[in-house]
Amino acid sequence: MRLSFSTLGCPAWSLARVVDVAGREGYDGVELRFLENDDALWARPELTGAGLQETLRHLRDGGLEVACVDTRSFFHDPDASVRQRAFDEAARSLELAARLGAAGIRVFGDRVQPGQDLDSTRGFIAEALQGLGETARPLGVEVWIESHGDFARVWDPANAFEAAGEEPAEGRRVLGDLIRHVHLKDLSHTGTAAGVTGWRPALAGEGQFPAADVLALLHRSGYDGFVSFEWEKRWHPSIEEPEVALPHFARWASGVLRRLEGESAITTTAPRAFRRGRLGVDVYPGRPAMGAAAARLVAARIHEQADRDGRAAVIFASAPSQNEFLAALRDDATVPWPKVIAFHLDEYVGVGPRHPASFRRFLTDRLFDHVRVRAFHGLDGEAADQAAECARYAALLQRERPGLAILGIGENGHLAFIDPPVCDFADRLDVRVVELDEPCRLQQVHDGGFPRVEDVPRTAFSLTIPFIMGVPRAVALVPGPAKRAAIKAALDGPVTAACPASILRRHPNATLFLDDDSAASVGKD
Repeated sequence: MRLSFSTLGCPAWSLARVVDVAGREGYDGVELRFLENDDALWARPELTGAGLQETLRHLRDGGLEVACVDTRSFFHDPDASVRQRAFDEAARSLELAARLGAAGIRVFGDRVQPGQDLDSTRGFIAEALQGLGETARPLGVEVWIESHGDFARVWDPANAFEAAGEEPAEGRRVLGDLIRHVHLKDLSHTGTAAGVTGWRPALAGEGQFPAADVLALLHRSGYDGFVSFEWEKRWHPSIEEPEVALPHFARWASGVLRRLEGESAITTTAPRAFRRGRLGVDVYPGRPAMGAAAARLVAARIHEQADRDGRAAVIFASAPSQNEFLAALRDDATVPWPKVIAFHLDEYVGVGPRHPASFRRFLTDRLFDHVRVRAFHGLDGEAADQAAECARYAALLQRERPGLAILGIGENGHLAFIDPPVCDFADRLDVRVVELDEPCRLQQVHDGGFPRVEDVPRTAFSLTIPFIMGVPRAVALVPGPAKRAAIKAALDGPVTAACPASILRRHPNATLFLDDDSAASVGKD
């Protein structure tokens, strides 16, 4: 089961902000309804031409999918010209969905109109759906009709509960395998007038609608599609802001799903596991499963340190490859965060903590703004005396002696910012300033940190390979097809400074987490 949110909940946001928040809060996808208060999505500059290619890159870098493209198309109107306009808009949305790789578009049947009967209204809707189906089939996209008004297929159980008092279990039973996509929200009573109960959107878990039961029903049935948080901010401006509601739903839903996993004793799919030298390698089918598994291992390691020493010093990595892992880790309420002393691997020279590309900011936005740690020691990218900053940070590391390093691997095989040209497996320093090679600087553009390679700083502070190898335990996360060549070299090639990450095969206690994409070129055992 994957989580997404509808931009109905943040209708004024830009697509860039939507993608950033989705990645930061641990969502798997986004459902497009409004962008900057515009719902003619097919005409948006960021969804057409060159803008579309940039959007696809940002989605890919963030490990996100477009869960659904929502339309404003209703097919209940007796006026054929009105239905034709709705059909034309839906057809444009189908083409957009195909370009975005979305599985379906959402349309409405809705309500029997005054002066019409159910049979004729069904005829209008069936005619439209048949035509859209013919358009959709060669595009590889489905047409999903929402359970809104008198019709259903995108399951919105809160709509049915609000309109007819239908319990989620009944809706799930009736719709069965027809469910392709789910909208989820909570509702609170606003009072009863003339025998009619009023409802208002509520933060998940805080209303009277049994939202957790919906997740339980889907979980037990093996549903593996998207559950999309539909926060109706567009229609209810006075409800909580998306900055509150979107993180809240992600934490709430993740907590419910973790409890369901525990209650049913169902574990995640077992990874394909093998070893290269002393390095354990686990391969998962996708980024969410990989991130969740790594978070479980890291949480266990933090517990072990904290239980043994009363504290846990941990080095964190900063890159889009860490998004799913960080989201899962911060949602684990059992982690003893007040005992955690945090470090990070690297930072650009000349970049301050508020710069969008700052690695301190990356970790603050995705982790430390959400959990309260004992301390987060950051590298000062703006330090006037770079040698003194290296010495200061090295002294902190020696004092706190981290027991766990969380790593990524670059497209050029680097660890931290130790690129092949500057890699020294016998470096005597713990922290140094390094020159970034061209492939590394290009990756920073691919990761969305800088618009052009010319904007990427040429130097950075970095922990060294010997220091990283000296940390007792290490966990590395490397998803995505862009890392295939680096992983192939790190696991199947020689241990060499030409691929710094190859040295992990000699680490005494390290685990490398991959997904099917990044592991695709690795030789079979």
